[in-house]
Amino acid sequence: MFVLTELEGPDGGPPRTIAFANAEVQPLDFAALRDARLDQPITIPLNCRNGTLVESTVEGRVPGQVINIATTLDSPFTSCAIGLVKGGWLPSAFAVTRRNTTMLVDRNVVTQIVGRFENGRRRREQRDFLDLFADQPIRINPLLFVMEGNRRSTPTPTEAEGQMQEVAAKLRVALPKAEITVGPEHLKGALGLIEDSRASLENKQRFLCHLAPLLVSPVARANVEARWNDIIAAADLHGVPRQSITVLTALSAVAVPNGKSPAKRLLKFRNGYTEADAYNALADLRAIELFIAMLSCFPDEAIQLCTADKNLALLWVGIQASNFARVGAGFTYDMTPVDDLFPGNTGLAWKTILEGRD
Repeated sequence: MFVLTELEGPDGGPPRTIAFANAEVQPLDFAALRDARLDQPITIPLNCRNGTLVESTVEGRVPGQVINIATTLDSPFTSCAIGLVKGGWLPSAFAVTRRNTTMLVDRNVVTQIVGRFENGRRRREQRDFLDLFADQPIRINPLLFVMEGNRRSTPTPTEAEGQMQEVAAKLRVALPKAEITVGPEHLKGALGLIEDSRASLENKQRFLCHLAPLLVSPVARANVEARWNDIIAAADLHGVPRQSITVLTALSAVAVPNGKSPAKRLLKFRNGYTEADAYNALADLRAIELFIAMLSCFPDEAIQLCTADKNLALLWVGIQASNFARVGAGFTYDMTPVDDLFPGNTGLAWKTILEGRD
Protein backbone atom coordinates (compact mmCIF):
# COMPACT_ATOMS: atom_id res chain seq x y z
CA MET A 1 0.00 0.00 0.00
CA PHE A 2 1.18 3.53 -0.81
CA VAL A 3 0.51 6.47 1.51
CA LEU A 4 1.16 9.91 -0.01
CA THR A 5 1.05 13.13 2.01
CA GLU A 6 1.27 16.61 0.50
CA LEU A 7 3.93 19.02 1.66
CA GLU A 8 1.21 21.66 1.86
CA GLY A 9 -2.54 21.59 1.26
CA PRO A 10 -4.52 23.88 -1.06
CA ASP A 11 -4.24 27.58 -0.22
CA GLY A 12 -1.71 26.87 2.50
CA GLY A 13 -4.05 24.53 4.36
CA PRO A 14 -3.13 21.29 6.12
CA PRO A 15 -1.52 18.61 3.96
CA ARG A 16 -3.88 16.01 2.55
CA THR A 17 -3.18 12.28 2.67
CA ILE A 18 -4.22 9.54 0.31
CA ALA A 19 -3.60 5.80 0.70
CA PHE A 20 -4.07 3.30 -2.11
CA ALA A 21 -3.13 -0.25 -3.03
CA ASN A 22 -2.63 -2.48 -6.09
CA ALA A 23 -1.45 0.39 -8.29
CA GLU A 24 0.69 -0.08 -11.37
CA VAL A 25 3.67 2.23 -10.92
CA GLN A 26 4.84 3.46 -14.32
CA PRO A 27 8.58 2.93 -14.94
CA LEU A 28 10.91 5.94 -15.15
CA ASP A 29 13.09 6.76 -18.13
CA PHE A 30 16.78 7.27 -18.89
CA ALA A 31 16.80 11.02 -18.17
CA ALA A 32 15.24 10.53 -14.73
CA LEU A 33 17.93 8.00 -13.82
CA ARG A 34 20.78 9.97 -15.38
CA ASP A 35 19.87 13.04 -13.35
CA ALA A 36 18.98 11.26 -10.09
CA ARG A 37 21.25 11.58 -7.04
CA LEU A 38 20.57 8.13 -5.65
CA ASP A 39 22.72 8.70 -2.55
CA GLN A 40 20.53 11.67 -1.56
CA PRO A 41 16.83 11.76 -0.57
CA ILE A 42 15.25 11.19 -3.94
CA THR A 43 12.75 13.35 -5.80
CA ILE A 44 11.13 11.64 -8.79
CA PRO A 45 8.00 11.89 -10.94
CA LEU A 46 5.51 9.27 -9.79
CA ASN A 47 2.76 8.02 -12.04
CA CYS A 48 0.44 5.35 -10.64
CA ARG A 49 -2.38 3.72 -12.60
CA ASN A 50 -5.46 1.70 -11.58
CA GLY A 51 -4.91 1.92 -7.83
CA THR A 52 -7.63 1.07 -5.32
CA LEU A 53 -8.28 3.87 -2.83
CA VAL A 54 -7.99 2.70 0.77
CA GLU A 55 -8.42 5.97 2.66
CA SER A 56 -8.16 9.66 1.95
CA THR A 57 -8.56 13.15 3.38
CA VAL A 58 -9.16 14.53 -0.12
CA GLU A 59 -12.69 15.83 -0.56
CA GLY A 60 -14.81 13.68 -2.86
CA ARG A 61 -12.58 10.64 -2.64
CA VAL A 62 -14.02 7.51 -1.02
CA PRO A 63 -12.50 4.08 -0.33
CA GLY A 64 -12.90 1.57 -3.13
CA GLN A 65 -12.55 4.05 -5.97
CA VAL A 66 -10.11 3.27 -8.78
CA ILE A 67 -7.64 6.11 -9.02
CA ASN A 68 -4.76 7.30 -11.17
CA ILE A 69 -2.17 9.60 -9.63
CA ALA A 70 0.53 11.72 -11.24
CA THR A 71 2.68 13.67 -8.79
CA THR A 72 6.24 14.45 -7.80
CA LEU A 73 7.48 12.29 -4.97
CA ASP A 74 9.75 14.19 -2.57
CA SER A 75 10.87 11.28 -0.40
CA PRO A 76 13.12 11.05 2.67
CA PHE A 77 14.73 7.93 1.18
CA THR A 78 17.86 7.34 -0.83
CA SER A 79 17.81 4.58 -3.46
CA CYS A 80 21.05 2.61 -3.29
CA ALA A 81 19.33 -0.21 -5.18
CA ILE A 82 17.70 0.37 -8.55
CA GLY A 83 14.85 -1.86 -9.67
CA LEU A 84 15.08 -2.55 -13.40
CA VAL A 85 11.72 -3.51 -14.87
CA LYS A 86 10.12 -3.93 -18.25
CA GLY A 87 10.04 -0.43 -19.71
CA GLY A 88 12.53 1.32 -17.42
CA TRP A 89 13.43 1.57 -13.73
CA LEU A 90 12.05 2.41 -10.30
CA PRO A 91 13.46 2.67 -6.78
CA SER A 92 13.72 -0.92 -5.60
CA ALA A 93 10.65 -0.96 -3.36
CA PHE A 94 8.42 0.58 -6.04
CA ALA A 95 9.56 -2.06 -8.54
CA VAL A 96 7.87 -4.75 -6.43
CA THR A 97 4.48 -4.21 -8.03
CA ARG A 98 2.96 -7.50 -6.93
CA ARG A 99 3.24 -9.60 -3.81
CA ASN A 100 4.89 -12.41 -5.78
CA THR A 101 7.44 -10.23 -7.59
CA THR A 102 10.79 -11.96 -8.02
CA MET A 103 13.85 -9.83 -7.27
CA LEU A 104 16.84 -10.99 -9.32
CA VAL A 105 19.64 -9.45 -7.25
CA ASP A 106 23.26 -8.94 -8.26
CA ARG A 107 26.26 -9.17 -5.92
CA ASN A 108 26.35 -5.49 -5.06
CA VAL A 109 22.70 -5.54 -3.91
CA VAL A 110 23.39 -8.62 -1.78
CA THR A 111 26.21 -6.61 -0.19
CA GLN A 112 23.82 -3.71 0.44
CA ILE A 113 21.17 -5.95 2.00
CA VAL A 114 23.62 -7.81 4.23
CA GLY A 115 25.19 -4.51 5.31
CA ARG A 116 21.85 -2.84 6.07
CA PHE A 117 19.94 -5.54 7.92
CA GLU A 118 20.31 -8.06 10.71
CA ASN A 119 17.35 -10.24 11.65
CA GLY A 120 15.08 -7.90 9.71
CA ARG A 121 16.19 -4.81 11.62
CA ARG A 122 17.95 -1.85 10.05
CA ARG A 123 21.60 -1.38 11.05
CA ARG A 124 22.10 2.07 9.52
CA GLU A 125 20.59 5.44 10.31
CA GLN A 126 20.38 6.51 6.67
CA ARG A 127 16.91 5.77 5.28
CA ASP A 128 16.78 3.98 1.95
CA PHE A 129 14.02 2.38 -0.14
CA LEU A 130 15.62 -0.98 0.66
CA ASP A 131 14.48 -0.46 4.25
CA LEU A 132 10.89 -1.02 3.13
CA PHE A 133 11.75 -4.69 2.59
CA ALA A 134 12.69 -5.25 6.24
CA ASP A 135 9.39 -6.83 7.29
CA GLN A 136 8.08 -7.89 3.87
CA PRO A 137 7.84 -11.48 2.56
CA ILE A 138 9.68 -10.60 -0.64
CA ARG A 139 11.05 -13.22 -3.05
CA ILE A 140 14.80 -12.98 -3.75
CA ASN A 141 16.55 -14.94 -6.48
CA PRO A 142 20.37 -14.89 -5.96
CA LEU A 143 21.16 -16.63 -9.28
CA LEU A 144 23.45 -13.81 -10.44
CA PHE A 145 25.48 -13.95 -7.21
CA VAL A 146 26.03 -17.68 -7.69
CA MET A 147 26.87 -17.49 -11.40
CA GLU A 148 29.38 -14.67 -10.97
CA GLY A 149 31.35 -16.33 -8.20
CA ASN A 150 33.92 -14.53 -6.08
CA ARG A 151 37.18 -15.08 -7.98
CA ARG A 152 36.60 -12.86 -11.07
CA SER A 153 36.33 -16.03 -13.16
CA THR A 154 33.75 -18.70 -13.94
CA PRO A 155 33.05 -20.71 -10.76
CA THR A 156 33.48 -24.48 -10.65
CA PRO A 157 30.44 -26.57 -9.61
CA THR A 158 31.86 -26.86 -6.09
CA GLU A 159 32.44 -23.11 -5.90
CA ALA A 160 28.92 -22.40 -7.23
CA GLU A 161 27.39 -24.66 -4.59
CA GLY A 162 29.42 -22.88 -1.91
CA GLN A 163 28.28 -19.50 -3.22
CA MET A 164 24.64 -20.61 -3.10
CA GLN A 165 24.97 -21.77 0.50
CA GLU A 166 26.79 -18.58 1.45
CA VAL A 167 24.29 -16.17 -0.10
CA ALA A 168 21.29 -18.08 1.26
CA ALA A 169 22.71 -17.99 4.80
CA LYS A 170 23.54 -14.28 4.62
CA LEU A 171 20.18 -13.25 3.19
CA ARG A 172 18.23 -15.33 5.72
CA VAL A 173 20.08 -13.66 8.60
CA ALA A 174 19.49 -10.21 7.08
CA LEU A 175 15.84 -10.67 6.00
CA PRO A 176 14.31 -13.69 7.76
CA LYS A 177 10.85 -13.05 6.27
CA ALA A 178 12.12 -13.11 2.70
CA GLU A 179 11.69 -16.15 0.47
CA ILE A 180 15.15 -17.07 -0.87
CA THR A 181 14.85 -19.21 -3.99
CA VAL A 182 17.70 -21.66 -3.42
CA GLY A 183 17.74 -25.42 -3.43
CA PRO A 184 18.99 -28.42 -5.42
CA GLU A 185 16.88 -27.51 -8.45
CA HIS A 186 18.11 -23.91 -8.40
CA LEU A 187 21.73 -25.06 -8.15
CA LYS A 188 21.18 -27.43 -11.06
CA GLY A 189 19.74 -24.55 -13.09
CA ALA A 190 22.65 -22.26 -12.21
CA LEU A 191 25.22 -24.92 -13.14
CA GLY A 192 23.43 -25.51 -16.43
CA LEU A 193 23.49 -21.80 -17.27
CA ILE A 194 27.17 -21.52 -16.30
CA GLU A 195 28.11 -24.42 -18.55
CA ASP A 196 25.88 -23.31 -21.43
CA SER A 197 27.39 -19.83 -21.40
CA ARG A 198 31.02 -20.86 -20.82
CA ALA A 199 32.21 -20.84 -24.45
CA SER A 200 30.33 -17.64 -25.26
CA LEU A 201 31.75 -15.92 -22.18
CA GLU A 202 35.31 -16.90 -23.06
CA ASN A 203 34.85 -15.57 -26.60
CA LYS A 204 33.58 -12.28 -25.19
CA GLN A 205 36.51 -12.05 -22.78
CA ARG A 206 38.93 -12.36 -25.68
CA PHE A 207 36.87 -9.80 -27.62
CA LEU A 208 37.06 -7.21 -24.83
CA CYS A 209 40.75 -7.82 -24.18
CA HIS A 210 41.35 -7.34 -27.92
CA LEU A 211 39.49 -4.01 -27.85
CA ALA A 212 40.87 -2.58 -24.61
CA PRO A 213 44.07 -1.07 -26.06
CA LEU A 214 42.00 0.57 -28.82
CA LEU A 215 39.28 1.96 -26.57
CA VAL A 216 40.98 2.81 -23.28
CA SER A 217 41.39 6.43 -24.43
CA PRO A 218 38.49 8.62 -25.63
CA VAL A 219 37.82 8.29 -29.37
CA ALA A 220 37.77 11.44 -31.49
CA ARG A 221 34.59 11.98 -33.51
CA ALA A 222 36.56 11.63 -36.75
CA ASN A 223 37.65 8.14 -35.68
CA VAL A 224 34.29 6.73 -34.56
CA GLU A 225 33.59 4.86 -37.80
CA ALA A 226 37.10 3.35 -37.86
CA ARG A 227 36.79 2.15 -34.25
CA TRP A 228 33.34 0.73 -34.99
CA ASN A 229 34.87 -1.24 -37.84
CA ASP A 230 37.53 -2.49 -35.41
CA ILE A 231 34.80 -3.61 -33.02
CA ILE A 232 32.91 -5.55 -35.68
CA ALA A 233 36.13 -7.12 -36.99
CA ALA A 234 37.04 -8.20 -33.45
CA ALA A 235 33.54 -9.59 -32.87
CA ASP A 236 33.76 -11.68 -36.04
CA LEU A 237 37.31 -12.81 -35.19
CA HIS A 238 36.38 -14.01 -31.71
CA GLY A 239 32.97 -15.47 -32.55
CA VAL A 240 30.87 -12.87 -30.73
CA PRO A 241 27.48 -12.28 -32.41
CA ARG A 242 27.21 -8.78 -33.82
CA GLN A 243 23.68 -8.43 -32.39
CA SER A 244 24.82 -9.19 -28.83
CA ILE A 245 24.51 -6.74 -25.94
CA THR A 246 28.31 -6.93 -25.60
CA VAL A 247 28.94 -5.59 -29.11
CA LEU A 248 26.24 -2.93 -28.75
CA THR A 249 27.85 -1.78 -25.49
CA ALA A 250 31.27 -1.52 -27.16
CA LEU A 251 29.79 0.54 -30.01
CA SER A 252 28.14 2.91 -27.52
CA ALA A 253 31.44 3.25 -25.62
CA VAL A 254 32.92 4.68 -28.83
CA ALA A 255 29.91 6.75 -29.91
CA VAL A 256 29.66 8.93 -26.80
CA PRO A 257 32.46 11.55 -26.69
CA ASN A 258 34.90 12.18 -23.84
CA GLY A 259 34.39 8.81 -22.20
CA LYS A 260 31.01 9.86 -20.75
CA SER A 261 29.09 6.80 -21.88
CA PRO A 262 27.70 4.52 -19.17
CA ALA A 263 28.70 1.74 -21.57
CA LYS A 264 32.35 2.84 -21.41
CA ARG A 265 32.26 2.91 -17.62
CA LEU A 266 30.55 -0.49 -17.55
CA LEU A 267 33.23 -2.13 -19.70
CA LYS A 268 35.90 -0.81 -17.30
CA PHE A 269 38.66 -0.47 -19.92
CA ARG A 270 42.02 0.52 -18.43
CA ASN A 271 45.72 0.11 -19.13
CA GLY A 272 46.72 -3.47 -18.38
CA TYR A 273 43.17 -4.76 -18.96
CA THR A 274 42.95 -8.45 -18.07
CA GLU A 275 40.57 -11.35 -18.59
CA ALA A 276 39.45 -10.86 -14.99
CA ASP A 277 38.49 -7.25 -15.79
CA ALA A 278 36.59 -8.48 -18.84
CA TYR A 279 34.87 -11.14 -16.72
CA ASN A 280 33.64 -8.49 -14.27
CA ALA A 281 32.20 -6.41 -17.09
CA LEU A 282 30.60 -9.42 -18.74
CA ALA A 283 28.98 -10.51 -15.47
CA ASP A 284 27.03 -7.24 -15.59
CA LEU A 285 26.09 -7.66 -19.25
CA ARG A 286 25.08 -11.28 -18.62
CA ALA A 287 22.70 -10.01 -15.93
CA ILE A 288 20.89 -7.97 -18.58
CA GLU A 289 20.87 -10.92 -20.98
CA LEU A 290 19.37 -13.23 -18.33
CA PHE A 291 16.82 -10.57 -17.39
CA ILE A 292 15.75 -10.28 -21.03
CA ALA A 293 15.51 -14.07 -21.26
CA MET A 294 13.28 -14.18 -18.18
CA LEU A 295 11.03 -11.41 -19.50
CA SER A 296 10.74 -13.32 -22.78
CA CYS A 297 10.09 -16.75 -21.27
CA PHE A 298 7.82 -15.68 -18.40
CA PRO A 299 5.81 -12.73 -19.76
CA ASP A 300 3.09 -12.94 -17.10
CA GLU A 301 5.42 -12.97 -14.10
CA ALA A 302 6.50 -9.87 -12.17
CA ILE A 303 10.31 -9.72 -12.28
CA GLN A 304 12.82 -7.02 -11.44
CA LEU A 305 16.58 -6.98 -11.80
CA CYS A 306 17.83 -5.19 -8.70
CA THR A 307 21.26 -3.57 -8.94
CA ALA A 308 23.33 -0.93 -7.16
CA ASP A 309 25.34 -0.27 -10.34
CA LYS A 310 24.00 2.92 -11.92
CA ASN A 311 25.92 2.35 -15.15
CA LEU A 312 24.34 -1.08 -15.58
CA ALA A 313 20.94 0.46 -14.90
CA LEU A 314 21.56 3.27 -17.39
CA LEU A 315 22.48 0.76 -20.08
CA TRP A 316 19.26 -1.19 -19.48
CA VAL A 317 17.06 1.88 -19.50
CA GLY A 318 19.00 3.39 -22.39
CA ILE A 319 18.54 0.50 -24.83
CA GLN A 320 14.73 0.71 -24.36
CA ALA A 321 14.23 -3.01 -24.93
CA SER A 322 10.67 -4.06 -25.80
CA ASN A 323 8.52 -6.69 -27.52
CA PHE A 324 10.06 -9.64 -25.70
CA ALA A 325 9.05 -12.98 -27.20
CA ARG A 326 10.11 -16.58 -26.92
CA VAL A 327 10.94 -18.19 -30.28
CA GLY A 328 11.77 -21.88 -30.15
CA ALA A 329 14.71 -22.38 -27.80
CA GLY A 330 15.63 -18.67 -28.01
CA PHE A 331 13.97 -15.30 -27.75
CA THR A 332 13.66 -12.01 -29.59
CA TYR A 333 13.26 -8.39 -28.57
CA ASP A 334 13.54 -4.91 -30.07
CA MET A 335 15.81 -2.02 -29.06
CA THR A 336 15.54 1.71 -29.67
CA PRO A 337 18.58 3.17 -27.84
CA VAL A 338 18.32 6.72 -26.54
CA ASP A 339 20.48 9.56 -27.87
CA ASP A 340 22.65 9.42 -24.76
CA LEU A 341 23.96 6.03 -25.92
CA PHE A 342 24.20 6.89 -29.63
CA PRO A 343 24.23 10.68 -30.04
CA GLY A 344 24.04 12.78 -33.18
CA ASN A 345 24.78 11.10 -36.47
CA THR A 346 25.51 7.76 -34.78
CA GLY A 347 21.71 7.57 -34.30
CA LEU A 348 20.46 4.54 -36.22
CA ALA A 349 23.92 3.81 -37.65
CA TRP A 350 24.49 1.26 -34.87
CA LYS A 351 21.75 -0.90 -36.36
CA THR A 352 23.32 -0.83 -39.82
CA ILE A 353 26.68 -1.79 -38.33
CA LEU A 354 25.25 -4.69 -36.31
CA GLU A 355 23.31 -6.05 -39.25
CA GLY A 356 26.31 -5.78 -41.57
CA ARG A 357 24.50 -3.60 -44.13
CA ASP A 358 26.25 -0.95 -46.23
